[in-house]
Amino acid sequence: MLEILKKKVKSEFCFCSTIPSNGLTAVYKETGERTELIAAYIKAGLQQNERCIWLVPDPESAEIAKELLSNSELDIESCIEKSRFKIIPLQETDALSVEHSEGSGIYFNWNAGVPQKEILKFIHTGNWRYLRINLEIKPFGKSISGPLKELRRILNENIPEKKIRPLFTIREEELSPGEVLDLVEAGEKLLINRDGKWKFLKIKQESQDKKFKTLIESSNDSILIHDMKGRVMEANHVACEIFGYTRSKMLGKHIKDLRTNIHLTEFGQQIEKLKQTGYFIFEMDSLRKDGTVIPQEINNRLIEYEGENAVLSIGRDISERKRNEEALRASERKYRTLFEEFPGGIAQFDTEGVITLCNESFVNLAGSREKEKVSFSLLSLLDGGNPEEKSGKCLPKVPVHHDLKYIFRNENGMIPVAMTYKPLISENSGLVGGIVLVEDLTEVKRLEAVRLQQTESLRKLVDSVPIPAFCKNRSGIYIACNTAFETFMRMQKEEILGKSLYNFAPPEIAEKCHTMDIELLKHKKTRVYETSIRFADGSMHQIMFNKLVFSGVTEEDSMLLGIMIDITERKQAEEQMLQAKMAAEAANQAKTTFIVNMSHELRTPLNAVIGFSDLLLSETFGPLNEKQKRYAENISKSGSHLLDVINDVLDISRLELGNIELYYETVDIPGVIEEVQRVLSSFAAEKKIRIDYKVEQDLETIIADRVKFKQVLYNLLNNAIKFSFEGGKVNITARSEENMVKISIKDEGIGLHEADYARVFLPFVQIDESISRKHGGVGLGLALVKRFVELHGGHVWVKASPGKGSTFTFRIPKRPEKEIQEKEVTNPLQTLYSLEIEKEEEKLEKKNGKSNLKKRNRREGIE
Repeated sequence: MLEILKKKVKSEFCFCSTIPSNGLTAVYKETGERTELIAAYIKAGLQQNERCIWLVPDPESAEIAKELLSNSELDIESCIEKSRFKIIPLQETDALSVEHSEGSGIYFNWNAGVPQKEILKFIHTGNWRYLRINLEIKPFGKSISGPLKELRRILNENIPEKKIRPLFTIREEELSPGEVLDLVEAGEKLLINRDGKWKFLKIKQESQDKKFKTLIESSNDSILIHDMKGRVMEANHVACEIFGYTRSKMLGKHIKDLRTNIHLTEFGQQIEKLKQTGYFIFEMDSLRKDGTVIPQEINNRLIEYEGENAVLSIGRDISERKRNEEALRASERKYRTLFEEFPGGIAQFDTEGVITLCNESFVNLAGSREKEKVSFSLLSLLDGGNPEEKSGKCLPKVPVHHDLKYIFRNENGMIPVAMTYKPLISENSGLVGGIVLVEDLTEVKRLEAVRLQQTESLRKLVDSVPIPAFCKNRSGIYIACNTAFETFMRMQKEEILGKSLYNFAPPEIAEKCHTMDIELLKHKKTRVYETSIRFADGSMHQIMFNKLVFSGVTEEDSMLLGIMIDITERKQAEEQMLQAKMAAEAANQAKTTFIVNMSHELRTPLNAVIGFSDLLLSETFGPLNEKQKRYAENISKSGSHLLDVINDVLDISRLELGNIELYYETVDIPGVIEEVQRVLSSFAAEKKIRIDYKVEQDLETIIADRVKFKQVLYNLLNNAIKFSFEGGKVNITARSEENMVKISIKDEGIGLHEADYARVFLPFVQIDESISRKHGGVGLGLALVKRFVELHGGHVWVKASPGKGSTFTFRIPKRPEKEIQEKEVTNPLQTLYSLEIEKEEEKLEKKNGKSNLKKRNRREGIE
């Protein structure tokens, strides 16, 4: 660094000459140079009867220093005894007299540590005139001049200025050319070793311009000189190479064009700071001509250049340092993340067992933190030295591993842990500490206890089952079985457990069942199946296997429980029941067929009876007297009633056979209600019953089977009139509920008990005989209502009270679940479901003198 100043040295320096009151500053390359210089410096002081202190790094260096001085004619031992000379060794960590604190800058703490106290004691003992002391200077921060000034200030506060002759030593590699220049200009008496001799360093008086050019061109750093407005006045060849410009192109450029993310406002702030402090050090990215960026450490200082104030800007490429710093930070982040996220406790100790680093898990387990001595229980587990001893090693020099040990914690009791210890060995094979990994096994021990409990519970469960039962692990090995299974296998438990099905069954059967069991365990499924098994006595049995998986603490602990149920008798009973069912269905089919055939056979003569009785009543072949008319009307009514019963029976039979289909079309609800009301108006008039209906305003049409919908309304309204008291009232309401239509028919009749709600919808059921005798009917109307409503996907129910009337309500969808294209109903068989309505319409027409006898005969002929 100082090679550029070789020609600027004076003659050899003599330590016996007068030393400046502010001391000397020596720049050395090697430690040996510094030791020889200090020896000469102390020797000269002792020869002039001055008091001297030699600060050395360690006790070994103290012996070397004493030996160097002993080779002279001086009586060193006598000087030491008379307190004229003292060698004070510093610990390696206290070797620097100057320390750095971010909060208060540079300071020298005379009261910290044993060496500093020895210095003070030596200074303040006895009477003396001059004191020589050597102090090593380190550049804490960005400049060497700052620590030097601060150290002088502290010396002045602790030692009388007139009596001190300090020697400051600085390693040459820690100085930059600019700092050398600053020290010389500040008046420091700078010494350097050239050709084996210590000489003064002095800059010859020459022009400022020539001096700067010599410095900047000899520097390995980028150096720019710019005016206070930021215009470049000078640039060395390193700066030109870094920025990618020739010197002529560099001159005149503004500094903001050579830096990234800097504006004129920020530049102005930097200039103001320079005016206040004289120097300004910062890091910034420099912008090359090709657009690339180079990180630099910039050292700006105020200088005078060509008779004007200017800024000397020294830039040092810190790309490699940045990469190393980022790599170090990334490594530290990874290490810290790994360290903190480690699931167990991890700690690093020194040789005395003091924790130098640990994570939070270790604190929770061992109860010890950083800078604390590890607890006795952990040390005892490590098999190290006696932790009660205050000196000596307490960590073992060999790796240690414990699968299960206990650490005592006052608040948590004994904690089971698995522990691994690794010693840290230095390059010279010495123990420098250790690392311990601690895993909390509390949960492991708890899971083991749970596993044992579950296994034992499952064994007890298997033993308590009265039928054959067994248990397999994930490998298909029998791990438990009961007495019934032993009887089935005709083996003892000891012969079964620990073996697989391959040991007991043929290979093809064993392979099939074993594979199935492994799949059930893998996917945690349940399976119930039946199979035929030949017992030991040669008889075939039908067995139902019920296999289910019990999940354990871990996947490996899952077990398969198999239960064998002998269903041979049940299968035989099922076969008999199936035969009986088939016979019953055949009988029911024969009954239904008989009813259908009989219905058709009965309707043919009934049509003739009704037709001819109506023909007589029409008096087409001559007038009838009152008695004849009464008889003819009785014949017609009786025939019609019998025909109604036959039609209802036929409908029920067809429903049971599943021969009824729905024919969907658009149904006008108000129109159908009015039509049914009109048909039954004469019946209502006979009992002086008023019929009222109310349809919700927005409810007009639905998609349904119009004939069956009308049949449902007819049967419900007919029942309401039939069972109402004379002079009563029947209300019909229809309203919309989301995608359903709800219709209710309320009467003021005899009512029902709640126990009869379900019975009224059964075929051929009347609530009691008296009602049956009084009101007639065979109990098929409500049964048809229920079947037709359910065919539409709806529901019908009743609410009633004895003597206070009944309310029958049904709900059906406004549209069928599956869209069905509407079509006109042309099938004449649909007229079977509206006989009653059309019959009543004919009665009305007959009263009005409009007979439809031919239409009715034609319709019934088709049926």
